Order: sequence, then structure tokens, then C-alpha cells
Amino acid sequence: MLMKDLHIKIKSLLLLIPLTIFLTSCHSKQKPFKNLAFKAQRNAIIEKYPKIPHDEILQQIAGNHLYSELEERYRQSLSSLKTAADGDCDRLVVVIVTPEVGKFATLSNIYGIPYIIQSCNLLGIDCINLSADISAKEEDPSQYPDDGNWTKAGSVSLSGFLEEAIARYNDYHSSKTYPSGPKPPTFGDLPPKDDEIIDGERNMQYRLTVNSQGLRMDHDLTFPKKKQTILFLGGSKLYSPYLDNNLIATSLLQKKFPDKEIVNAGNLNYTLDDFLSLYQEKASFTEPDVIFICTNGDDILNFFFSQRNRYSRVNKRYEPTEVETQFYEQTFN
Repeated sequence: MLMKDLHIKIKSLLLLIPLTIFLTSCHSKQKPFKNLAFKAQRNAIIEKYPKIPHDEILQQIAGNHLYSELEERYRQSLSSLKTAADGDCDRLVVVIVTPEVGKFATLSNIYGIPYIIQSCNLLGIDCINLSADISAKEEDPSQYPDDGNWTKAGSVSLSGFLEEAIARYNDYHSSKTYPSGPKPPTFGDLPPKDDEIIDGERNMQYRLTVNSQGLRMDHDLTFPKKKQTILFLGGSKLYSPYLDNNLIATSLLQKKFPDKEIVNAGNLNYTLDDFLSLYQEKASFTEPDVIFICTNGDDILNFFFSQRNRYSRVNKRYEPTEVETQFYEQTFN
């Protein structure tokens, strides 16, 4: 009797196996179709709202309420970054970095920088504002016409200012211990490149090296780490387009601090919520002791929905709020 029951159970299990395989196959097929549908919806928003406003938001009365919305999104992301860094026992430092100050000041920075400083004070985050130092330099750090990225001289100046900032945290080491298991294959989002010549948008070539871990560095990080690790998160002002790898600020800093690991996880068009998701998914596994967030007033405006749909690193569709829709239609239609 026992043998008969056992045979029945085995037969039943064997009958279930094809069904399980079928259901699993259906589920795995559903995901790509779901992703395709999502991308189609997102592309539809991009096609409907192709333009990305910038200082126009600060030039119109209609932008007042909208700018307040964008400021709040910025502060929420900054607060989440603080929470994430605190959870990893990392020291979070906000550094306001832009050549668009002084006589080259843009509206985004005139209005945005004071808000960033205020937000850092409210959230208890160290904030280093380099605006006055940058604008006071005798060399012209305002790079190319209407571009706002670093020249070679501007990058040298920036590395000098950041050298002083790094020195403030010489003795800080995270108390978090990381497991010895596998890490993500990459810590940044850049595709690996070996000293490739890139033709920039303005026909200004530069040599780009990206290590196998997706970072704009000429070497890979190794573990267990043996040095204090300084992680830089930022957008174009950190990535530094139009400059060869050996000329960007983080490369210059690595030469000045051979006893530290200077990690550049910057990427073009990223803003604060991109820094947050990148840190949570990948960059935190670099085991940083200190995290420098390179930001400026542009990052507030970059929370506008059409910019996010086009450039956000996360798989998310950004629907416009009523205020964003109203502003877009008044500005571009």
C-alpha cells in the first residue's frame, strides 16, 4: 500500500513539471513584453514633450510655483542620500561646483546655490561652496562659449579647491564592514573604454578611459581595500567632457593623494536622483569613507519631467504634474 501511494505521488509530481516549466516560461516572456510596453509609453511622453526648459523656468512668473516643486524634489533626494550614507557610516559632503558663477553666473545658480546651502543646513549635511573661490580666480574658468564645462586651467583650479576639501576629512573612516562575497560587476554606468578618442558635441575631441568597473578612471578598484576611499558623485561638471582623462580634476587629485583611492562615478546629464540610485545600486560597493556630491543650481532644474524622461538612469516613466504641463504648454506651444 505504501509503495502504491509513493508511485501515485511521484506520478503526480512528474505531471506537474511540464506545467511548472510552461508557467515559468510564460512569466519570463511577460517581462520583456512588459518592458517593451513601458519603453513605448515613455517614448510617447518624450515625443509629446521633446523640449527641456532650463533658465526659462526662472524667467517667467508661471515658473514660480514650478520651481518650488523642483526645489522640493531636490531636497527629498538630498535627504535620501543623507539617509543612505548614514546607513553605511559614510561621511556625506555636498560640494557646490560650477564655472557658471561671478560674471558668468546663470539664473539657475543665482537662485539655486542659496537653496542648496539652506537645504544642507536643515538636513545637517556638510556643505562646501566653491562659487566664490572659482569666480575669484584670475584665469578664466568659464570654458567654451555657452557650454559651461571645464577647461584645462579650470580643472587645475578645481582640483586645488577639492584638495583642501579632501584634507578636511583625512582622518574619517567608515566603520561599516562589508561581506567578502561578490560585488556588482560595475560601480558606475559608463561603458568600458580604453583611451578612446571621443568627438564631443561641439567637435572638440578628448581621450576617454573608463575602467572595467564603469568608472572614469585608469585602473580598477581592488578589494579588500587598503586606502581611504573618496567617492565622487556628480554630473557633467565631475565627468568633465572635452578633457582627456589625465586632465580631469579627480585624476589630478589621485596624483596628489596616492595614499587615497579617488573614485569618479560622474556621468553626463545626471542629477541628484541619479546620484541616489547609482549609489544604492552600485557605487556604495566601492566601500567609500567619504562621499562628495558635486552639485549646483542646474541640478534643481534637471528635475523637470521632460529632462528626467530623456536622461534618468532608472527604469521609470515621469508623468508631468499639472504645473509642469501648464508651464510646458505656455513656454513651447
